[in-house]
Amino acid sequence: MYLDFHAHCNSDDPAELRAFVENSEKNNIMTALSGGLHYGGHDYLPNEEVVKICKAYPNNLVPLAKIDLWDSAPDVSLIRKYVDMGVKGFKFIYPYYGYDHELYMPVYEELEKLRIPALFHTGAYRPNSADIKYRRPVLENMSPLRLDAIARSFQKLNLVMAHLGTAVYRTQAAELVKLHDNLYFDLAGTGAFLDLSSKDLADLLKPSVFSRDKEGKYFRKMVFGSDSYIKIPVIQTEAFQAYSMHLLLNQITGEDKENILGGTVASWMGLK
Repeated sequence: MYLDFHAHCNSDDPAELRAFVENSEKNNIMTALSGGLHYGGHDYLPNEEVVKICKAYPNNLVPLAKIDLWDSAPDVSLIRKYVDMGVKGFKFIYPYYGYDHELYMPVYEELEKLRIPALFHTGAYRPNSADIKYRRPVLENMSPLRLDAIARSFQKLNLVMAHLGTAVYRTQAAELVKLHDNLYFDLAGTGAFLDLSSKDLADLLKPSVFSRDKEGKYFRKMVFGSDSYIKIPVIQTEAFQAYSMHLLLNQITGEDKENILGGTVASWMGLK
């Protein structure tokens, strides 16, 4: 079974949940599902509801929790609370300050202690009503460079850079992935997995010194993430096909392929 580390819980409708799960089963995919409030202009289902949904489908869904990174120190005790509820990872997006602000460092410290992985949105983000209200530097706050201090400070914390920075920050993002052992990435979203060619991906991931990565070393830093939604399960299918194409065209096979498509993340989350 493969594992999708990046999917959104935007519905609790039983029929839509069942349709999503059935689609995942066809592709032999288990899904790490995140919800949470305050994404900037819109909300998803609260973390507690996501946990309940995942418990109803224990063979298909595993919960992630979103922690708000806003203008005051986050309540670190929430992390242990959610882990005790069964959460296997945490999602971060749309922070008030940059991801690496000192207010947020205790959150990452706690995640490192608990050996829980973290998923960070990086790159482009559509304008929304919250932008007008808060007047924040949204893309700058979520740039890949904001993960540099986190990766350096908490070297046992596994970080996933969602979207590989998108087209806005791709080169910067790829260089950071090659720099930090604990920094990984996904190609979630059609702007990443459909807009980026397999050759361009290989060029981004080639070693900084040598002209060719003969062993696919930095491809091992990629993890499968679709950016799919309960209401739009086909995105997961398209993403799986795109990842498989990238791996095929770059001759990534065997254990490396299996780890990219789920094994790496499953080991972090304590899943078989």
